[in-house]
Amino acid sequence: MQRQARLEQLHRKAPFWEHHGEFSEELDGMENVVRELRRRALDIRTTPVRRVLDRIPRVASELARELGKQVRVELSGENVEVDRAILDHLDDPLLHVIRNAIDHGIETPEERLSAGKDATGTLRLSASRVAGRMHLRVEEDGRGIDIEALRRRAVERGLLLEMVAEDLPPERIRELVFEPGISTRADVTDISGRGVGMDAVKRSIESLGGTVSIESASETGTIFDFDLPSMVALQRVLVLKLGGERVALPVAQIEAVLGAEESQIEANTGDAFFEFKGEPLPLLDLAEEVGLPRTASASNANVLVVEVRGFRLGLLVDRAVGDMEVFVRETPRPLSTLAALAGVAVLPDGAPVFVLEIGVLVERFL
Repeated sequence: MQRQARLEQLHRKAPFWEHHGEFSEELDGMENVVRELRRRALDIRTTPVRRVLDRIPRVASELARELGKQVRVELSGENVEVDRAILDHLDDPLLHVIRNAIDHGIETPEERLSAGKDATGTLRLSASRVAGRMHLRVEEDGRGIDIEALRRRAVERGLLLEMVAEDLPPERIRELVFEPGISTRADVTDISGRGVGMDAVKRSIESLGGTVSIESASETGTIFDFDLPSMVALQRVLVLKLGGERVALPVAQIEAVLGAEESQIEANTGDAFFEFKGEPLPLLDLAEEVGLPRTASASNANVLVVEVRGFRLGLLVDRAVGDMEVFVRETPRPLSTLAALAGVAVLPDGAPVFVLEIGVLVERFL
């Protein structure tokens, strides 16, 4: 793919290239062949999601027995094909959600009978693939999340002011489950905790370019929805100039690319803000954050508006070069220990660039 792109660049630099019709036709033919080879190579990487789902009934049965509970597991969509790399990283967060559902969601047989439910709880897992995305739903018919208890816990931990917490709708309160250390239970078991470790689940899913959301109703259960790319080898990224270097960010998290006008930037006691659609957004100098000098003045720079975990902010960069589809590979050792590096991509000109993990870079704002 890189060599093909390089040939196209050289062709356009050649004198009177627009008159070389035969060469253009051959390039188009090569592009079709490369696209087909890439499709076949990616097909080899896929495997049915049953590789992860098949073990869930056994795990759920063992946990339920240990906790004195009864649970039936219903699976669907086990034949959905997903990139092996997705499944390799999905195993741990999915198991944590399963443990969470059985430990803190599904009640004991006695509690269920007294609530007019079947003594045996139900845990449903369904997978589907739509428009290149894999959707995985984990649903249990347990006690649901106690919204008011979660609201009080958030205030106690200082995550929300009491007056703010009182006005937040239930769907916003439910999202607090993904904050570190939030639990509606006074006791935390060794198996799981509703909210304890759920921040790690969300981080894992986001690192794959996915999202996780939650729905819950008192006494009727909780649903976790995972939305993930079905392939991770090929990603669309925005290439940036940053301190004289090129880096990349996943396009999925970028809402807008704007020119940075000094009139729109306001500095206040060390913090900077950028006005976007009439709303002041925190502004982070990305070059400074990764330890590179910024080579462009603010008036000539770009601002990227990004959204991470429901929080919107601006990233100041030297220049946005352009977006493209690239193969993203794992970060090699010893750099793989740096959480801010999501991988390494090879650009069409053959140059490697680091793909940055936005969520880690803006952690202090979340």
